[in-house]
Amino acid sequence: MVLGLAAMVAWNRHSIRESGHGFVIGDQIVLAEYGYSRGGDELRWAILRTWPKDFTAKQRLLDPRVSRSSLVWPLVRNTNGRMIPVGSNGNVYFFDGDKLKTMRVRMNEHTDTIPLEDSQTLEEMWDYLEKFRVGG
Repeated sequence: MVLGLAAMVAWNRHSIRESGHGFVIGDQIVLAEYGYSRGGDELRWAILRTWPKDFTAKQRLLDPRVSRSSLVWPLVRNTNGRMIPVGSNGNVYFFDGDKLKTMRVRMNEHTDTIPLEDSQTLEEMWDYLEKFRVGG
């Protein structure tokens, strides 16, 4: 019984769930996808992608910057063009078109991410994320 309870606590603390939302900033569509643990208290990764507003859903689905498989976490195209698994230590991947910016942050998923969609520009969104930056 105790072993089962310990396993459930460990699973809840270390398993990664996913969420996401889309919104418009200026003439861009932004898709924000998150991996989180601890019921949203710990953001494990964030992928933020942009497209011109006139891109169709089909064009967005064919996006080569991110790849998904049921077997692994998302893969992102790094600056060298290679597809790599997302990191899970608060890693942020911000695609402004094909330009990728990255950083590590300490955020939660359920409240810290909400103000992103209130940004007026992509630069303002990046500046907001910078407030949570950790490490170098």
